[in-house]
Amino acid sequence: MRLAKIMKSTVFKIAFLLGGVLLSQGLRAGEEGSFDLLGESGMTALRSEAIRNWEKGRISDAYKKLRVMAAEQPYEAQHRLALGLCLRRQKRYAEAMESYREAKDLGGPKGLIALLEAEIHAVSNERDQVFSCLRRAARGGRNIIKDVQELPALSPYGSDTGFVQLALQLESFELPGVRGRDPFSDPFPLLSPANPESERKAPEAEAAGSRDLEAEALSRFRTLAERVHSAYSAGDEVGLTEAWSGIERLSLKEDNIVLARHRRQYRDIRSGLQRLEGKLDSILLRHHYQQAVSGLSAMQARFDLGDYAGIEQLNGAVVASCRKLRSLSSDYAPVAVELVRRGGELVRRTAIRREFDRRRPAVNGILVGEGQGLAVVDGRPVRPGDRISDFRLLEVSSDRVKFAYKGEEIPVLLVGNRNTK
Repeated sequence: MRLAKIMKSTVFKIAFLLGGVLLSQGLRAGEEGSFDLLGESGMTALRSEAIRNWEKGRISDAYKKLRVMAAEQPYEAQHRLALGLCLRRQKRYAEAMESYREAKDLGGPKGLIALLEAEIHAVSNERDQVFSCLRRAARGGRNIIKDVQELPALSPYGSDTGFVQLALQLESFELPGVRGRDPFSDPFPLLSPANPESERKAPEAEAAGSRDLEAEALSRFRTLAERVHSAYSAGDEVGLTEAWSGIERLSLKEDNIVLARHRRQYRDIRSGLQRLEGKLDSILLRHHYQQAVSGLSAMQARFDLGDYAGIEQLNGAVVASCRKLRSLSSDYAPVAVELVRRGGELVRRTAIRREFDRRRPAVNGILVGEGQGLAVVDGRPVRPGDRISDFRLLEVSSDRVKFAYKGEEIPVLLVGNRNTK
């Protein structure tokens, strides 16, 4: 839900601002398709006006200006993407899909475009195409677990077994490093710094810094490896799993080490750990399973208490533990899939309850006696079974009322027989 709101403004700006190159022509006020040579300042004004129209919901006006911008610079991917986003807001999905594909052909962000294509296939209930696009989105650097949870059209797939299996396979994808921040939260993800030279270190200083960082990381790796060996010898499973988790978080790989002597030291330490790995599998399986189950229990406890903060972060930890389970033993794959499915379902239900909290009507008072009782909601009497806009009152008791909203039965506690939001 939050992502859908952000896309109403920030994502649209991406299409204007990705390239950082201003157009050289502008529209005459109120005329589609006619333009004067206004130079850079005139096109800056045009771009600002189009963004302003988008933010105020005047999508048709924004679309008209975008058509001129795209015609003037037909090889700019950001203009085609922006046209697609306008068409998306107008629910003209077939045309939006065509604009997305044109943007992709012109070198637009493949991960983002694949996600937007998945959304259109989801609207049409084309399950196989949704998964195909989500796979491409992941390969393009998208966090599809987060995206699916937050895009309304895709959210039903969050608890789909097929999606869960796809998500658990993501560790086998070679995801490219994404420079900058996610384009949903940053309107300038591909722009260079304003003063790149001032941010660039001298080569000698940079090399020296790299050597120091290598030595520091290698020292940390050696310490953690020694703790693994010591804990294994002592039969200390807790200490062993803590040290092993530290090694996983460190993520030190030989390919990232520059100095030859550091690479030799790394190989020596790693070979010692490899001799233990087969013996550690059963311990690590128990550990990751317990981590996943305890994380899911913590999510459920917060959900039951109406404390929704941190549920998404807990779910991320559950997914990570399940991936490790699956990588250690294929026998645990069905268990991992089920745990991730349950976590995704809780995240989906949490999003509905948060939306309810933002939109719920005010309960001004209740009357409990014989029969089902009565509540005063938004200033009018309502009995169980009655609807108030998108909500249905289910029951009235002495200290709470219960509403139905998008498949969720949600209690609202009352203080002094009233709840004014």
